[in-house]
Amino acid sequence: MLKTASRLIGSAILLVLSGLMVAFAHYAPDSLFAWYHGLSQSILSKVGRVTALLPFSLAEVLLYLLILWVIYDLVGVLRRRIGLLSWLAGLLEGASLLVFVFMAVWGLNYFDPTTTADRLGLEIRPYSTDELRAATEYYLAQANDYAQRMERDDSGTTANVSFHALAERTATGFDSLAEEYDGFVPSVQTPKPVLASAAMSYSGISGIFLCLTAEANVNDDGPVWTLPFTMCHERAHAQGIAPENECNFVGFLAAIRSGDDLVAYSGYYHALIYCYNALYSQNRDAASDIWSQRNAALAADLNASIEHYRQFEGKVQQAAEKVNDTYLKTMEQSSGVKSYGEVADYLIAWYLAEQGG
Repeated sequence: MLKTASRLIGSAILLVLSGLMVAFAHYAPDSLFAWYHGLSQSILSKVGRVTALLPFSLAEVLLYLLILWVIYDLVGVLRRRIGLLSWLAGLLEGASLLVFVFMAVWGLNYFDPTTTADRLGLEIRPYSTDELRAATEYYLAQANDYAQRMERDDSGTTANVSFHALAERTATGFDSLAEEYDGFVPSVQTPKPVLASAAMSYSGISGIFLCLTAEANVNDDGPVWTLPFTMCHERAHAQGIAPENECNFVGFLAAIRSGDDLVAYSGYYHALIYCYNALYSQNRDAASDIWSQRNAALAADLNASIEHYRQFEGKVQQAAEKVNDTYLKTMEQSSGVKSYGEVADYLIAWYLAEQGG
């Protein structure tokens, strides 16, 4: 009983400390984020340099080992028929430790009042349908242009490129951002393919950034033209950026600054989809008119993507989406999974700024 009690007390202390960090972020953000963002980036860069030496996802391997250990240990406890309460308390203590480290190293970035828009000098405001339409037309024109530059396979879609070759090409854009803006650092994380990519597809997950190992884990089961943007998105999390809409935008910027046509195409391709979806919710006729202006190359990739992702739709994906939605709302991202699509506001603001408007 003493061991159980000590584990429960340890869990309580860790959870209270995690809560205090969140409270500090709420009530003294200027004091905390004057140094936390930079500290988070520094820790992630140091850890990322080490884990980047491994050709596989350390986080994924550790997860599988943890699951096996939990099962093995639980079987032993059940066979002895004693110590189950102490075992559960130990499990709680381990989970509490992970929560504490997560918040200390990276999780508080969710509560940073300084946004990516602030760092880039962008004005985020309500936009008119005309502004949204103009931005969507711009991203369509860019996606059409880059789609025509892509090498095509026999099916007419963009030809495959190795995952590791793509991963290397996605770092340059972050170097460019770090040179031009404060608050960004060169990306040292090398995106890694996940062994369980098929399972991730069924759950609707394209990538996961794990701060404990500072690894950008990517589902490599998707079409090749979608992967660079996902890689850039996960690399953006390693910049100490937590909100999904901001990571989508930083991922877009890094992609189009990469100097690589396929990576840039992936960025404009996703920018088009996000703006099109936003426009479709406001003016279906305008959205349909723009959609009809896709060239054959872009249409081939879009149609192939639709067919690819359609096969994974189902209850598993719905359940995973609810879990992610709950997690994001717990981190005070009020829009939950809808926050991914809110990148359209950033994309419109960037388009207007580029046009001098």
